[in-house]
Amino acid sequence: MNKCTFISKRYLKGKKSRLAGSHWLSILGIVIGVSALLIILSVMNGMRDVVIQRILSSSAELEIELNQDDDLQDIITELESFEFTKYINPVYEEDLVILYRNETILTKFIGIDLSKFQENNQLLTRLPYRQEFSQQTGLISGSNDPNFFQEKGIFIGYELSRRYGINVGDKITVIFLSKYDVSSFGQVPLTYSFTVQGVYSNMIPELEMSLAYVADTNLQKLTKSSQLYNKIEVYSHDFSKANTYKKQLENKLENNVITSWSDKNSNLYDAQKLEKNVMSFVLSLIIILSSFNLSGSFLKKVSNKKHELGILSTIGYSKKDFMNIFLNQGIMLGLTGVIVGNIIALTLLTVQLNFNIIKMPPNISHIFPTLPISLQYSDFVIVSLFSILFSIISSLFPIYRIKKLNPIDLIKE
Repeated sequence: MNKCTFISKRYLKGKKSRLAGSHWLSILGIVIGVSALLIILSVMNGMRDVVIQRILSSSAELEIELNQDDDLQDIITELESFEFTKYINPVYEEDLVILYRNETILTKFIGIDLSKFQENNQLLTRLPYRQEFSQQTGLISGSNDPNFFQEKGIFIGYELSRRYGINVGDKITVIFLSKYDVSSFGQVPLTYSFTVQGVYSNMIPELEMSLAYVADTNLQKLTKSSQLYNKIEVYSHDFSKANTYKKQLENKLENNVITSWSDKNSNLYDAQKLEKNVMSFVLSLIIILSSFNLSGSFLKKVSNKKHELGILSTIGYSKKDFMNIFLNQGIMLGLTGVIVGNIIALTLLTVQLNFNIIKMPPNISHIFPTLPISLQYSDFVIVSLFSILFSIISSLFPIYRIKKLNPIDLIKE
């Protein structure tokens, strides 16, 4: 065993135990900090993944706005040439107003070809009768009969249905406020009548309130547009690279406005990112404070061991050896706290991941039925390295103190 390692282990011991009491407190602080930080990061990752998954059930990863003079087939051919393209879905999108029982509701209408939409999206696919709708995206009531949909059907979100009491079979009136019909009474806003064919759930109340799906041909008639589609939705093989794909498309389609899913949901996405960063910073302070506790413990050790350090210097120990002694102690204590913290965090997260012990309150169970967990092993590596780094930094203060000590004075003391 290295002589510095031997002395380091000896100095870690207390008078009545294998480890000094102050070191136990330091290790406990690191354990709590590491485990709490890893658990919070995994929960935040889980929430992020669930929200993204549900956003993408109602929103494409990339969206291209079409101009009046664009050739739809030419753009689709261009998009198919990209390797990342998985699925292309042309849609007609318009902001309209729903009138129902004296209620005025502003909603974004999306005109789709139902058969093509269902090929790659489960949002309007009927869930099994016994399926808990709050656990999975899909159609929770009504039917997805394509003939009825093509005639006058409309799919609305669960939150819109719940808040205004709109049920399957109800008739709703849709008004286009920016365009008018000319009648003998003057200009009259364009109106159209739909029958609620089904209610879908994507478990995000904001999107369930704001998105309604109708046949593309019906929406075209309502808006009296010359275009059957005004946007193209692009689905890729990796949603996390949507912004990279967006730049590639912008180089090819310079005259079209292209947005990614993160652009459209930037407020929600940025809020979650900020919340994760703030929580990480606050919990990191526990690790930093524990490291400062190590520094205080080491400084006290240097003060108490001055005479012993002086004797060690007479038998050949150099200042570099003394520095290695305290550096080794910092690494040993930090590594112990990190290992124990990782084990505790991994155990608790694995239990929740497999058994869903922690249930969410009823008011948010529609979004998160159970506490979501997503294990990102990069977080474990980063947190572990961060903790060990601060344990090493905590050893620098006594090392700096040792540099100023004179071996002769140490022996005299």
